Amino acid sequence: MPNSNPKKTDGMLLVLDRQNARGLKHWADELKKRNMPACIAIGKVMAEQHGSLIAEIAGRGFEFCGIYNEKPFWNESYDFQYEEIRIMKDKIESRTGKLMRLFGSKYFAYDENTLKAAEALGLKFIFARGAAGTKAVLYKPEEYDVQILSVSNIPASMTEMGTGSLCDESLWSRGESPEGFKSILFSLKEERIIIVAQTHLSGVKLHWWNAYQDFLDANIVNWNSLDEFTSNPVVLPNTRIPINTEVKYMEPNPRIPLEQEPDYPFEA
Repeated sequence: MPNSNPKKTDGMLLVLDRQNARGLKHWADELKKRNMPACIAIGKVMAEQHGSLIAEIAGRGFEFCGIYNEKPFWNESYDFQYEEIRIMKDKIESRTGKLMRLFGSKYFAYDENTLKAAEALGLKFIFARGAAGTKAVLYKPEEYDVQILSVSNIPASMTEMGTGSLCDESLWSRGESPEGFKSILFSLKEERIIIVAQTHLSGVKLHWWNAYQDFLDANIVNWNSLDEFTSNPVVLPNTRIPINTEVKYMEPNPRIPLEQEPDYPFEA
């Protein structure tokens, strides 16, 4: 007899700031309405220009983390990485009144210097570019008191342009439609996933917004807070933790340019 109550996928949602305050607020309002936990990653410009919005959203209980979008941290010096993480830590903590525990650089790139800098600054988690297909994996290097959140990747069938996080922009850049993205989300079979949503796309563009909303409405994922999702890491020597440094595409090749995507009908 088929299982009438199959185990749900465990998931975590990351809302990624792309300097779009309206899209960020839209996502935060929707998640609060759903009583759904999420991590919100913001960069320097958002932290500097929209401090009151960040403070208001943080007051709702969301976990804020820092993102450095200028370049990936692969092979950058310890001093450089330490300083950039410190700057974001100071900005986020001053605006949210809470500790910044999680950080990621462009492409979710990291190396051993990132681990050392994060540990020195008291962070507990860093993001990593996915290395296990659409499955999200949590690693704990034996040498460091920092956990590594390896995010879900796009499906293997779409990696002719290289790997990328499972999110609206990765699929949009590869010419996928919102309906195609939704189909990918509904076809996921992994036990653990980390889905990313970007404020400049799904936060403000109607069809991409609807793709996420339909997936959330289906109630097939047990959405976790950061603490819930990171309760059982895979502990390995750092040299045995897989790392993905592949970046093949540099220029998006969307089916519909961003400016031609229909906007979400915000009330005036």
